[in-house]
Amino acid sequence: MKFWILVRQRRIESCIGGTKTRATVGAIALLAFFFAAHAQDQAVEIKSEKPAVKGKLGTNVEPEKQPASKDEKAETKTEEDKALEEQSLAQRLQALEVRERLAQLMLVTLEGTPGPNASDREFMLRYAPGGVIIPKVLYPITASDYVTKLRSMPLEAMTGIPMLIGTNLYSLPRPAADELPTTFVPMPSLLALAAANDPDITQRVSVFAANHLKAMGFNFHLGPSLAFAPTLPEIKGSLDCLGSDPRFVAESSNTILKTFEENGILGLPMGFPGGALNKKGQGPAVLLTPAALLEEEDLLPFKRAIEQGTSIIHVGNILTPTLSKDDLPASMSSAVMRDLLREKLGFKGVIVAGPMDAQEIALNYDPSVAAEKALTAGADMLLWNQAGRRVMRAVDQIVAGIAERRIPQETVDAALERVMRLKEEKELAGRPMPVPKEAEALSRKRDLPKEVYEIERRSIALVQNRGDILPLNKTKSMPVGITGVVGVDPLKEALSKYLKHVSSHEIATARHGGEIYDFEIDRITKRISGLRTMVLILTPDIRVSTQARLINAIQARGVVVVAVLVGYPDTLPKISGAEAIVLSYCRPTQMDLSMKAVADVLVGQAPIGVSPYLSEIKTAVGKTESYSVLDVVRAPSGMLPVTIEPPYIAGLSVPYDPTFSLTKTLWEFGDGTKSKEIRAEHAFKAAGRYPITLTVEDKKDHSTTRTFYAVVE
Repeated sequence: MKFWILVRQRRIESCIGGTKTRATVGAIALLAFFFAAHAQDQAVEIKSEKPAVKGKLGTNVEPEKQPASKDEKAETKTEEDKALEEQSLAQRLQALEVRERLAQLMLVTLEGTPGPNASDREFMLRYAPGGVIIPKVLYPITASDYVTKLRSMPLEAMTGIPMLIGTNLYSLPRPAADELPTTFVPMPSLLALAAANDPDITQRVSVFAANHLKAMGFNFHLGPSLAFAPTLPEIKGSLDCLGSDPRFVAESSNTILKTFEENGILGLPMGFPGGALNKKGQGPAVLLTPAALLEEEDLLPFKRAIEQGTSIIHVGNILTPTLSKDDLPASMSSAVMRDLLREKLGFKGVIVAGPMDAQEIALNYDPSVAAEKALTAGADMLLWNQAGRRVMRAVDQIVAGIAERRIPQETVDAALERVMRLKEEKELAGRPMPVPKEAEALSRKRDLPKEVYEIERRSIALVQNRGDILPLNKTKSMPVGITGVVGVDPLKEALSKYLKHVSSHEIATARHGGEIYDFEIDRITKRISGLRTMVLILTPDIRVSTQARLINAIQARGVVVVAVLVGYPDTLPKISGAEAIVLSYCRPTQMDLSMKAVADVLVGQAPIGVSPYLSEIKTAVGKTESYSVLDVVRAPSGMLPVTIEPPYIAGLSVPYDPTFSLTKTLWEFGDGTKSKEIRAEHAFKAAGRYPITLTVEDKKDHSTTRTFYAVVE
């Protein structure tokens, strides 16, 4: 086997002991890395390697079989090593060439999987960026090894300047070629959090995500998205949004960002200044909210994040006609980045703009020109969908722009200073390498699927229930059949634990053809003789007119239809002919746990949700008040978190009798008095403000707690 060695001669200027020293360092750029990369190209899964131990600046020494003790390692450090450790990141930056410094302003998405490919490696060695985003991988251990490979590359290994290494946890898992599920435990979607509308659930998902990112070795996360659900008609929504309520988006995103921060993960709030999901086809997204309403709507989550101390924000390629008349996307607009984000909202951190190579940018701008405009308008880092020559040309364009004084030197210096300060404040340098066993354990932990199932249960929503069709029972609903385009087998397995003789038929041809063909409708309707209820699993990805036709054909045979809509619920109005509609906010490729949660809802074992009082309870000393559980609980606990069209508006929930699920109740009145009654009566003996805590438990032994306040005068 041949090994190609790339030798780079670099003149490094550093300050040691107050004297200026010039050293010529011949750097062998990761011989071990190329060897590992060759193995990666042929292997299905990366096996973790021991990282090289850094010797003198610019060289890598293979680790010995018997690692030295901490004391021995400390003794073998050279003077250059010690001097490097004492330097700030800004000082280390000055040792780099101009193009290498400017590359610190680039945040690029790599192409290779399960590791960097040849194009990635060439780019990284020539223009090592300030941050990278890892694409899809099959296994958590693959992501962990990917991070180790990246951190062993020249920039961090030689100079000590760390990279931001991140991902979007929702898009990281790559489905296997045979469509088998990956070894990642499926993450509940952001829209599922909005449907649950429960601070405890948001916290649990945040911890779940942070633990996964930390175990795989990431130091930042591309999200959460703070974009609201789309408001333009006929635009397909996304599961990766927190709904339509500005206050919920603000509160839940702050919970996510805070939890990430506590676990050493830098969260990147996405989509400033809003409107990112108002996007048709290849064109740009458009922010349509009137300027007078922006602060209490689209800008509110970003304002709360800034108040909480977020240190990095993404500005998207969004047209903002209500904010400026320059017809530039927000990612290239000084009115958005400087005037609004910096001056009006007081943001002092790093602004990430782009992607600069996105389709909507390419329609009007060369990516290099767009990058220069973005940097001049106030961006600190530029986001790219791909690494490679486009990014290299952009760096060269910025170098030329500085030389020709199109880009002020102080603008670039300020951006570099903010990026270095961010990395220093977050202590990214010197973090331990990821531990492969911790990443591998994510695929084996038995408690993780159970946690996801409990969270999914909270999000399942019932939005239509004509004639009280649900919950299903043995007398009025049997026999029951299941059909649909996805999830038929897992739902049958879950439902069969409650009901006997459940029949099923999956419409496999719809997944490939994008519609339910007439011959499938004929076949299904001929087989439903004797059924009383048909559970029909639908998705927005299949032509909705054919799904509506199937509903009508089943009903024409005298069978009741319960529709289970999986994914973003934008087709709700088109399937409104079904007697009952249940919503599941999961991806069609991640059905098993969600269908188990749907089965609970169908048979009356839904989780109990507790609605908050909109204001404090007012009462008087000695006055007996009645407190009823039935006034504040609902089952199922989920709701519709976005507005589609009336009557399907945000907040819609059609609960059935919660006593089907309710097993235990506990009132705590804040004065030492407790009650286990569904309807409790209580009189306070002294004036004051009392916390009233209600805890309810369902048939799955899952409890929900909510605290209200009573003001006694």
